[in-house]
Amino acid sequence: MTYSRDTTAISELTGQPVSTWSEEWRIETEARTLLKMSKQERDVFFNGRKDENGKTVDRGVIGIRGVKAAEEIRAIMERLQAIRGNPR
Repeated sequence: MTYSRDTTAISELTGQPVSTWSEEWRIETEARTLLKMSKQERDVFFNGRKDENGKTVDRGVIGIRGVKAAEEIRAIMERLQAIRGNPR
């Protein structure tokens, strides 16, 4: 099958080409997106949020994928920060 655009990109983590269809790329781009968010937005992303009545309206990554997945995303975020030399 041929595509009308390139399906590889250079990973910021490894400096090597990676398929933009891969799980590796999905995780890296998710972590890069999270680094652009404020701390409050990241907290909601990971922990979810409740409405004014205390009812859960967004479960967050921990509630949906589990603690291990959240830890993996945070680890990738830390690696990206170290590579960028920009601790947050």
